Amino acid sequence: MRLMQSGMTPNSEKNANNSVGDFEEDSGPRSANTPMLAPKNSGRRILIVVGAVLLGVIATSAAGYAVGRSQGRTRRQEVVSQITEEQFLLAVEDLDAGRFEIARQRLEYVSRLDPSYPNIAERLGEALLALNAPTATPVQRLTPTPNLAPVGALFDHSLAAFEAEDWDLSLDLLLALRAKDAEFKSLEVDRLMFGALRNRGVNRISVEGRLEEGIYDLSRAQRFGPLDREADNWKSWAQLYLLANSYMGLDWSQAAFYYGQLYLIAPYLKNDTYLKYANSAQAYGDQLYAEKDSCAAQEQYQQSLSAWENPQLIPTATKAADACRTATAPAPLPAPSDETPEGTPSIDESGTPTPIPPEPSASSG
Repeated sequence: MRLMQSGMTPNSEKNANNSVGDFEEDSGPRSANTPMLAPKNSGRRILIVVGAVLLGVIATSAAGYAVGRSQGRTRRQEVVSQITEEQFLLAVEDLDAGRFEIARQRLEYVSRLDPSYPNIAERLGEALLALNAPTATPVQRLTPTPNLAPVGALFDHSLAAFEAEDWDLSLDLLLALRAKDAEFKSLEVDRLMFGALRNRGVNRISVEGRLEEGIYDLSRAQRFGPLDREADNWKSWAQLYLLANSYMGLDWSQAAFYYGQLYLIAPYLKNDTYLKYANSAQAYGDQLYAEKDSCAAQEQYQQSLSAWENPQLIPTATKAADACRTATAPAPLPAPSDETPEGTPSIDESGTPTPIPPEPSASSG
């Protein structure tokens, strides 16, 4: 009767009682102005939403950071490329203007930024050649004595000197011939001048060790025609030696790198090639060892000893090898324990495992 008067059926009262269970319990009667309480799982939903938002922010930040790093690397490469090109062009202008020391500094800077930059070794060799050229001593002679021989005789004498491998005399006669008559047998004179300059340049580099003068002769020979492979190799090796030598005492890593290349392809270019390679590798090894990089130091010490068996270096190389071995040794495994881990069945005297009784539950009492 009460249910019918309130307008509720038994099923509706049951559903109302069930829905009330989804809310927090209230010990007293509700008034018309009492607000409904939030469900218990609403706080959990809010935490899930907040966590999802935070994860999204973190993922977006990580992606932005990765893109920023990639763009930063690309930008740095573009800046380095721009600097190397600019400094190389300025160095060429300095060479043309006779500012050889400034040109050398610019070219060495470009070489450190990009060792494979086109024509960097050749241009640096030109600068070093100009800086190391001996200063001319004033002489009392006012004007050179002209060669009064006819051009035909000068040509014959220069050809005979060429066949006798007297490159200096052959070139002097050819220059005298050209001063008298630049059109006389011009093709044959060019051929002889090319051969004399080429042969003298190779001889100065390979036999006399006069690298700068040899490079200069070969560069002059290239004005008459391309160099053959042998002459071009000697010129490249001489330029590589001068490049490596420019780093001695300034940058041991670069000195060891370039002398290492030279030692592999032309170990006897000069009598001190192997020694300079050994010294630069040892100095670079000392630098690495001081920086606690024992393995890299050991490698440099081994390279130094392969070029020159220096007994004084052996103790230091051995010490670096021991330090590298210690640094790269795997961590020792933990020793096995004699104690029986908790939860492991014990063995009785008969050899039968004794089962472990289950632990009492918290509800038992």
